[in-house]
Amino acid sequence: MSEDPVVVLGAGCAGLMAARRLREKGRPVLLVEAEDHVGGLAGGVTLGGDVYEYGPHVFHTTDPDILADIKSLMGKDLLSYERTIQIKFLGNYFKFPLSIPDVLLKLPLATVLRAAGSFAYHFVKGALVVPRQENSETLLQRYYGDVLYRLFFKDYIQRVWGIPPSAFSPSFARERIPRLNILDFLDKAAVAAHGLFSSEDAMKTEGYVEKLEGQLWTTKKGFSMICERLAADALKKGARLRLSTRVLSMRREGGKVAGVELEHGGAREVVACSGIVNTLAVNEAARMFSPSLGDAAQAAADALRFRAIVFVGLKIRRPKVLRASFMYFREHSFNRITDLAHFGFHMDPPGTTLLVAEVACDPKDAVWTDEALAVEAVVSDLVREGILDRAEVAASHVFRARHAHPMYTLGYETALKTLLDAFAGLSNAETAGRQGRFQYVNTHVAMKMGQDAADRLDVKLSRA
Repeated sequence: MSEDPVVVLGAGCAGLMAARRLREKGRPVLLVEAEDHVGGLAGGVTLGGDVYEYGPHVFHTTDPDILADIKSLMGKDLLSYERTIQIKFLGNYFKFPLSIPDVLLKLPLATVLRAAGSFAYHFVKGALVVPRQENSETLLQRYYGDVLYRLFFKDYIQRVWGIPPSAFSPSFARERIPRLNILDFLDKAAVAAHGLFSSEDAMKTEGYVEKLEGQLWTTKKGFSMICERLAADALKKGARLRLSTRVLSMRREGGKVAGVELEHGGAREVVACSGIVNTLAVNEAARMFSPSLGDAAQAAADALRFRAIVFVGLKIRRPKVLRASFMYFREHSFNRITDLAHFGFHMDPPGTTLLVAEVACDPKDAVWTDEALAVEAVVSDLVREGILDRAEVAASHVFRARHAHPMYTLGYETALKTLLDAFAGLSNAETAGRQGRFQYVNTHVAMKMGQDAADRLDVKLSRA
């Protein structure tokens, strides 16, 4: 077995799990992370003495091995959790995913009738007519009908993602937006209609609840505490961790990676490696190879896009601010905001909470670089919404994620396959995770990806 380490690029959920699994197999591991903390988008950043999370996230899985692993690491620090999600629209708050009774009660009756007719029409049309080019718009019209699609999704997706639903692959709608079932729709519509015209308490129905895999869990420090335990366990198993270390390039010799060029504190070095597990954005990683992976891979890397997010963290002089764990807004500078008090966070001092607002953008936008602009936009919208007063804001911070969400634009599948094939063609490299495989997945799936990548790489190295 080579004494050169497997270099794991990125210490998010996938990278941490890959590092642990490789150490369990006896492989030397060097884990490198550009930030000064572990966890990636599932971690937390310490600002002004408080930990703000990129999201935040909750842990859930039906994988018995991963569940047992996390429970063993966390012990009594793992807390059961229930979350709620609301959308503010047309002056009303709606559950999300859309609850049919909720929609029918709060929309004007004429709109309700048009929505029901549109839903039925598009359901039948979708079964009989195949669109010339399937995209997220055609799919969402079948899922919800054109009326609800235009009300709830069309403009919102355009604003959050910067492109219309018609420019998205159908994979986006399939993976990110739940589908309404025609029988459930009719059943719940009947219940809701009864509630509209009677005084009986007919609306105590759950409606649609987001389908998550397994029970939800959190900690008093949020998901970042889980990431910290994973990192500590990787170190205990013998992995080495280097924070605040950027990957500059990967040196390729034929069909294998021979070394990784790193930068820390202005100093550069090339670390010889026996292999790599990449969890960085797959298109950015593909551009780092020297010599390059070829013209086709370069073109594919250019074809893939990520949506960036500016996070505005606010410390508020109130124990809890929001009425739900997550709240979505269509007309404000931010599209989603979370109240960490809903996630079991221990606040210091007591009587305060932390809000995290997410402003979707492009790195070319002014809000990406102008922190004062981002903070003022978010605070002004919260004051205008009646959620808080300016005097309640004790502190504000801005942090960013350049590769927050993969954008499933039309034709992305072809470009992605080209890059994944290029990685698969290397004898000592694997790529994993949300960014590494360009998949909009939850944290437990990213964990499994990291383990699987480590297993595949171990097999490759054993054959060498």
